[in-house]
Amino acid sequence: MARRKQFKNIASGLYGSFISRNNDVGGYWGIGKLRLLAQQNGVQVVRIDLLAKSIIPVSLEFSKLICGYHSLLKKHLYAEGIPENWLASVTVELDFKPEPPSGKHITIATWGSLFKLVVNITDDMKKNHTVSGHGYCGPHNPRKESKSARTESF
Repeated sequence: MARRKQFKNIASGLYGSFISRNNDVGGYWGIGKLRLLAQQNGVQVVRIDLLAKSIIPVSLEFSKLICGYHSLLKKHLYAEGIPENWLASVTVELDFKPEPPSGKHITIATWGSLFKLVVNITDDMKKNHTVSGHGYCGPHNPRKESKSARTESF
């Protein structure tokens, strides 16, 4: 039987996939491309709404990524037997100038600066199911990055 508490697991799955190096846009790491989008638009936060299939700041470059994560969300819901009308909102938010987490060491696995990724699912009962974490990433720069030879994730 489906339960709303399963949303935390779905949020965790979306988070793990999104932060992964396999999340690519045009053969480059999606988070680096999103950092560049934020930089070009002079904003600190990029917000993706998976139900509305939209991104702020607006950019058509990420349409395939957003549709892919919307489909992944639907696949998770179907696998868990959860009806879509239990969802009020599903967002993926990247903050590229977050406050450093207190008391936690974040391993620097790549060049760039700190970012915070938050995946939040709000259910129809107004309860939030949130997963978040930090990492490091620089804005997309093809001179510093290798393009993936494989086909894109979505």
